[in-house]
Amino acid sequence: MSQNYLVQKYAAINEAPIYRNKKTPGDGQRAINKILMGTWMGVTQDDGDHYYVVTAGDDGWIHKDHVSDDMGLKMFFVDVGQGDGVLIEFGDKKMLVDAGPNSNLKNYLVGWQYTYLLERNEKVHIDYVFISHFDFDHYAGIIDIINDTRFTFGTIYHNGIARFDDSDQRPQEYNSDLGTTVGSRSSKYLTTNFDSIAGFRRLNAKGGFTTTFQLFFNSVDTAMREDRINNFKRASYRSRAIEITAHQKKCTIEFLGPVYDRDDDNNLIYKWFSDSSHTRNGHSLVLKFTYEEVSILLTGDLNSKSQAHLMNHYDDDNPFLCDVTKGCHHGSSDFDTNFLRRISPFATVISSGDNESHSHPRADAVGAAGKYSRGEKPKVYSTELARSVSSGGDILYGMINLRSLGDQIYMAQMKEAKKPDIWDSYTIIE
Repeated sequence: MSQNYLVQKYAAINEAPIYRNKKTPGDGQRAINKILMGTWMGVTQDDGDHYYVVTAGDDGWIHKDHVSDDMGLKMFFVDVGQGDGVLIEFGDKKMLVDAGPNSNLKNYLVGWQYTYLLERNEKVHIDYVFISHFDFDHYAGIIDIINDTRFTFGTIYHNGIARFDDSDQRPQEYNSDLGTTVGSRSSKYLTTNFDSIAGFRRLNAKGGFTTTFQLFFNSVDTAMREDRINNFKRASYRSRAIEITAHQKKCTIEFLGPVYDRDDDNNLIYKWFSDSSHTRNGHSLVLKFTYEEVSILLTGDLNSKSQAHLMNHYDDDNPFLCDVTKGCHHGSSDFDTNFLRRISPFATVISSGDNESHSHPRADAVGAAGKYSRGEKPKVYSTELARSVSSGGDILYGMINLRSLGDQIYMAQMKEAKKPDIWDSYTIIE
């Protein structure tokens, strides 16, 4: 984004058309490019009702009616394979929710989205990182991003549940790979957890972290000492909402989960859901983004037991109702239909990958996502199903784009065709 541009703007409508010459009524000219709402444009010429713009895809002329100073809210559900990874931009803020199991998200950040910063030798500052829980397919990909000194971070939020080696390497006081549990089978709780970097360091000093969790600790600890991370803290339903304002519009991020309990000594404890996997998944961060009149719910790897736990906590209140949701646990069959009824979105995004033994997304999860949605034609997106190979042999990763200016939502995925219209777009709310 060179400073030589006359001004910088954003597309004000979805699939805004760009023409080789200035468009006049009836000239029969076809668009050479179409860009999604919120896409950046650098203006090099101002000529009457048109701007000549440099943007994603072919450059050309765009009518000023299709241009805005407001980028709005942008969510990129990145195809990270079997895992979750979401990039969010609002105003001047950048956010990540999980980062997948591999380098896909980092490659996207450094190879496309923020090359304009890196080419100017500027740091990429991620204001908020939300790690829903510490399963490999959600957090392993963040390790290389944190280790990359071209990145700096505001606050990294996590759910506070650690991962320990399931062997003699972990401390004897731990009777599970998540730490110490207490209580009976019907009323069991996890007592081992951490909050800040100080608590994280105390757990590390005891030893026994899994290999990946140790690498994560090393990356966070080093970056904190290098002042590349401002804050590292646990989040829960008791955490204060984050409020961000841009162009006189507000985006609020609420923490709806995890919901923890307290023991008789007022120590924080987590309800045990069947086994280690269900427990760490079930206490995922649950995030609700509310931007003016629209809302998006991100649910990590919630399962039926934890969904029931959340519904019981909120009782008759229903903070889960939203316009768009990320489907729980990559489209697993382990869901509560009552929870889906409470969410009742217009669109669902499922993030999943190939070569895994769970057959995600499951047919019943896809069907239920549509059944319990609002609208005559509910949308169910899949990063895996959106992935394709072009006629030229290029792999087109299945990213799902969400764009909004606060009173509408558009969602799109990429077609195999190169241009001019590469987007398969739908109006979710208008």
